[in-house]
Amino acid sequence: MLLSDSERLDARDFTVATAAVSIGDGFELPAAGVDLEKLERSLVVQALKRSGGNQTRAGTFLGLNRDQVCYRIEKFGLTTAAAW
Repeated sequence: MLLSDSERLDARDFTVATAAVSIGDGFELPAAGVDLEKLERSLVVQALKRSGGNQTRAGTFLGLNRDQVCYRIEKFGLTTAAAW
């Protein structure tokens, strides 16, 4: 549901959506670099923990759909809830 003081919706009525897009813009790559596989695995595990194992909700945290989360669960061998 959107609430607005005017009759028409404009960009300021969608601040939540625009704020979510700009979150990743400030990430700086460390001088030593990163292990992208470890980072991806860590983010998937964190999203699964936060969602109580619900793959659809975990995907929402990561901007992925359920199938993409399932793929990563298999990719990283996270086959049981104990893994997350």
